[in-house]
Amino acid sequence: MEILRTEQSLNLCFKPLYMLDQSDLKVCYPNARSLHKHIEDVRRDINYSSMDIMIFTETRFNSSDTDDIYNIDGYRLFRNDVSQGTGPGRPYGGTAVYSRVPLKEGYPYAHNVNGIEFTIIKTESNPHLNIIAVYRSPNIAISRLLSSLRSVLDEDSSAQNIIIGDFNVNWMVESDRQSLYNLMVVQNHYVQATDNRLYNRQQNVN
Repeated sequence: MEILRTEQSLNLCFKPLYMLDQSDLKVCYPNARSLHKHIEDVRRDINYSSMDIMIFTETRFNSSDTDDIYNIDGYRLFRNDVSQGTGPGRPYGGTAVYSRVPLKEGYPYAHNVNGIEFTIIKTESNPHLNIIAVYRSPNIAISRLLSSLRSVLDEDSSAQNIIIGDFNVNWMVESDRQSLYNLMVVQNHYVQATDNRLYNRQQNVN
């Protein structure tokens, strides 16, 4: 272990989140597969603690859970919980937003449509930029995802949007891929984020 720490140390092939430029707005979106279970892991991970906004899906929070169970120092918590349902145990969905930057008044807010979780976020420093967090369960039809996205995008067509989330779309299935591609790229001119830069309608918004 001493040799690995000194003589044979390796450089990472990627740039850790905590080493990103501090002037950038840093947003991450992991599927937690139960933030209820992994909240301590998140609290101890310096990649997460370097983020300005953290968005987690599949939180599996119960409506009876109090916020203090899930608080993270320095961050404000917003919960978009899903209903418990009829079965035993915790619900499978749910979205949580943690922010340490000032947000515009009234944000975040939940805008769930057709069983799809939408959480809309705006910061005070970028009031014309919507961060739209999306979670679709694989049990919900792609057609419902597409119609829900249309309704959300039509609400404020002049705004710049960052759409981030877990669509649960199998990119190997052409019919699913093509329908989402047509909506986002062909019809609305969105561009996939690359090289840590975010684009919407051909404009740099990071």
